[in-house]
Amino acid sequence: MDKMTYLDTDKQTLADLNIVEGIYDEYPLYSLFSSTETKKGKHMMLHWISYPLSDMSAIQKRQEAIVWNKLPELPLDEDELDFIEYYLEYREQIRKPNALISLTSVLNRLLRHDAKRYVIERGVVLIIQLLNRLELLRRNLPKDAPSLLKEFAHSIQYTIYSNELEEVIKLYQDEEVHISSYAIDKYDYLFRYTYLEQIRELLAHIYTLDVCRSAHRIAISKGFCCCPKMTDTTDLSITDFVHPFIRGGRKNNWKMINGNICFFTGSNMAGKSTTLKAISIAVWLAHCGLPVPASSMTCPVLEGIYTSINLPDSLRDGRSHFLAEVLRIKEVLHKAKSGKRCLIILDEMFRGTNAHDAYDASITVNKIFKKFPHCLFLISTHIQEYAQYFQNDNTCCFYYMDSQIEKDQFICTHQLLKGISEVKVGYWLVKKELEDLL
Repeated sequence: MDKMTYLDTDKQTLADLNIVEGIYDEYPLYSLFSSTETKKGKHMMLHWISYPLSDMSAIQKRQEAIVWNKLPELPLDEDELDFIEYYLEYREQIRKPNALISLTSVLNRLLRHDAKRYVIERGVVLIIQLLNRLELLRRNLPKDAPSLLKEFAHSIQYTIYSNELEEVIKLYQDEEVHISSYAIDKYDYLFRYTYLEQIRELLAHIYTLDVCRSAHRIAISKGFCCCPKMTDTTDLSITDFVHPFIRGGRKNNWKMINGNICFFTGSNMAGKSTTLKAISIAVWLAHCGLPVPASSMTCPVLEGIYTSINLPDSLRDGRSHFLAEVLRIKEVLHKAKSGKRCLIILDEMFRGTNAHDAYDASITVNKIFKKFPHCLFLISTHIQEYAQYFQNDNTCCFYYMDSQIEKDQFICTHQLLKGISEVKVGYWLVKKELEDLL
């Protein structure tokens, strides 16, 4: 198995994007793909989502398998696989086969029920069934099967035909055949001792198949894009993307038009933060090799992703929100300085200070961003003057969330448009909500 290269991230990003744990009443991203057929498949899916890849070949292998329309059924059901896992962990009576001991165990079973022996016998029978069905799957695998499945088939062939497990396939092709007590002891020793790791590797392939089948079903049922185009450039664009947990959410298109810095402007409540999260989640899932909530996507293979969206202050450390923001920006800029190709998402920079300070600080920081053309920066702000300062800078592009006030009503379409927002609703909202007190 090739050694995986993973995308670098941190706790703040995991919390901002609710990867495995939901906060602020939001669903965790993992829950979107958790409907696997097996418990171990759930664990593997959790690992895939928790640790995105940073290797184009590995990502594309997953994509190719998930999009394939001929994914085979699992060779055993969940209960049978769970029992095999229990059996392999069972540490009782692991011993080399002995005809006299086997005969004694037969006589003992005639006189009393032996629960320990039952675990061994059923475990051996299930693994024999598993090996036979895996061999059948290998032989019937089409030539156009994806690389991940071909690797699976090669592993089956090597595991079975390079050792004594070949005997199991030859002698017990009929799953109803009677297995002697001596044979049970012999194969139990092989399965739980001699070839334990090889059996576990075959099971891991089954859980990978389970994950691919689950992701395939999700992509079809939700209309997700299975195969974002992964590139070695900094090209990043998404068509018809939406936050996966917003029902009936408006689909939008977005593209890093030029440069490496993109501003998202718009009034409060217009949807800037949700849009940043939706883009970040799509990039994250693309690096997991999983389907993304969009109709199409072009995504660079990144080495890191870092966000600052729901940044807390710290009473324990005596740290203000503004200081927390400064330290977080310093932290992510050190990641950029390392030379890694990163996606950095900053939502409403310097909201913890007054508007004038925020404007000056944002311009200063933005000039630093320009020093790292290998990284992509997505920045939301409701300070229009900050975005306008860089309006003619060819390293920047601009989008805004559409909103307007019509007939004394705030209307937000959640549509993402090119340009800089000119709508200001803060004073209008205060006046409207507090008019009975004025």
